[in-house]
Amino acid sequence: MGVSLKIWRGHRAFKVVIPTIFLILLALLCTWTGLDALTSKLEEPQPLALGLITNRNSTISGGKETFIPTKDEIKNAREYYYKLLDQSLLRLDLMPLERPKIENTSIYSGPSGYFMNISSARTVQFNSYLATDRKDDGDICEHMKFGQEKSTRTTEIKISEAKQLGDDVNISAIKRYLNISGYGEDVPKVDISNMENDCWYRFAGSAIWLEDQQCYFEVDRIMYAPESRNSPWLSLIWMQLFDKDFNEIKSKRLRFMDLSGEEIESVLSELGNFNATENIDRREKLLDKISTKFPAVMDISFITEDFGRPQGPEDPRIFARLDKNGKTEPVVVFNQINDRKQVAMYAGFPLRRNREQDKHSVPTVEFNFGSETNLEFKPIEKNWMPFIEDPEDGDKISFIYELDPLAILHCTLHDGICDVAQKIEAEPTEIETGVSLRGGTNLIAIPSSIVQEIFTKEQTEGNNVGMWVSFLKYHGWESGCGSSTYRPALLTLVRYDDKYKIEMMSGAFDFGMDVLSFDGKSVKCHDDGPNVLSPNSIPFWKITKVGNLKETDNEKRASEKTQVQNAPNNENDHKEEENKEMLDSNSPEYKDLMGLTISEADRNVKYLFISNIINYVMEAFKTSSLRRPGSFDESIYTEMIDIEKCAVLDFLEYCKEYEKTH
Repeated sequence: MGVSLKIWRGHRAFKVVIPTIFLILLALLCTWTGLDALTSKLEEPQPLALGLITNRNSTISGGKETFIPTKDEIKNAREYYYKLLDQSLLRLDLMPLERPKIENTSIYSGPSGYFMNISSARTVQFNSYLATDRKDDGDICEHMKFGQEKSTRTTEIKISEAKQLGDDVNISAIKRYLNISGYGEDVPKVDISNMENDCWYRFAGSAIWLEDQQCYFEVDRIMYAPESRNSPWLSLIWMQLFDKDFNEIKSKRLRFMDLSGEEIESVLSELGNFNATENIDRREKLLDKISTKFPAVMDISFITEDFGRPQGPEDPRIFARLDKNGKTEPVVVFNQINDRKQVAMYAGFPLRRNREQDKHSVPTVEFNFGSETNLEFKPIEKNWMPFIEDPEDGDKISFIYELDPLAILHCTLHDGICDVAQKIEAEPTEIETGVSLRGGTNLIAIPSSIVQEIFTKEQTEGNNVGMWVSFLKYHGWESGCGSSTYRPALLTLVRYDDKYKIEMMSGAFDFGMDVLSFDGKSVKCHDDGPNVLSPNSIPFWKITKVGNLKETDNEKRASEKTQVQNAPNNENDHKEEENKEMLDSNSPEYKDLMGLTISEADRNVKYLFISNIINYVMEAFKTSSLRRPGSFDESIYTEMIDIEKCAVLDFLEYCKEYEKTH
């Protein structure tokens, strides 16, 4: 009886003391200073650390009470553990570990609820070329052309004014990086003390919206060329963050996405061991273990031996993928010299830690063909255009490898191995025209529901049909303006099961701009340099269904009128104009907004907005004769080449007209 009473009293006391201690621990752990170590192994029975409540699972061993936690208790303990970590991360303005619910939305849909009207919009004039039923008489390009004379008001594409994105090169930050990274000594031609400040150039800006972080992640090419811009010495990738209105966010940190709770806990616990407000340097070094502070150079390894090309990464392009937890992760694709003296393509992961024995912090992977592929990469690889075919498989990425003739690669990001999904053996059309097709932006998928509207039911039923939109780049030699001319062009790629085809390509798409000359001093055509307008990236493309409104829709009209009246004063004009368009019985079925980053003369980074792309594409395809190829026979290939050639000829006519006015 005495022994039983002691056990009963001990058990009762234990049940009172343990929750009390746990509540005290919770209060301490939620302070801003970080977390004390909770546990290293959540599976082991550690009742005090895990906050497990003792219950019926207690046993007596050697006069001491041992507790075996249930699965539910371990689950609850894990939830407490991550909740405490997330509270501390949020206090540091870092993304929490909480596993988000994956919504069936595009990772390229842009800021949630963000659907601005384009102020001071202008309409651009251009032609596109699509497959049509062949006719023996007349000009094939006229039959394939979809121009303004065939379009209605609903297909007019409107474009905003292009605005500067971010500041000029932060030279002091670049020099500081070169000193800390060791590249200031390792790169043969670089002498930090004698660097000329006016020989730095920032261009090729590429961006993507990160919904989880509520910001744009943007990368630029930073180039140092003290002798000639055609012969740069050094090239780096500069990373910046911007809010939804493209205002730069400085001194913000983004957490690495591949960290475990224990790794984060270790840093947060160490932060709690000293006064972080007084020892800022120590605090920043600790936070560098779990996050990156922006703006910053993307710290990657590169060959420093002088092979006659600039040292460092060139021409970054960014795309987004979903990681295993459903969060949006940026991936940067770029080219640089490898150890075989080739200019190869790489992928960099700026929000992951480099776990290799490398002093540079950003992990990278080089793309290579698999052992079963009897192909080799060219001595200089560049201008690959990334696109995602299966958003749920974050390890796979597809590329347009070549446009003329079309070649598609399927690659895996964890090892960089690529397989050739399609490659047509043929000579490029530039032999006849003096114009080459270069890679441009990432490709954005057209929603499957809209694809089903474009194609017939017979074409899509049981077939894996996909469509993507992007901007490629024309490069014309002695084609009109400058020593050569670069201009964007609208492109639509279609996949029929495992076959890919360029179904639409436009002539020059200059966004109504007067393009900066290569010397940066005017918008005139000069023969001493190329005239360059480059499309860099599509950060987002938001599409929503509008539907036509009938005259009897009084309730909806009243609701829209109220929304306009209640809107802020500076938005009333735009919203009223928007609703007038919506109330028109001839209004388009869809409303869209696309963001685009561009560069002029390889010396700036700008952004602009485009609307009505989706209605233009849908209307254009109504005039075409889409044929789903069962196999890539000669007629299908000829049809695709005709599209490209007609678009190129249109570009050449544009160049002549542009030169006359500039």
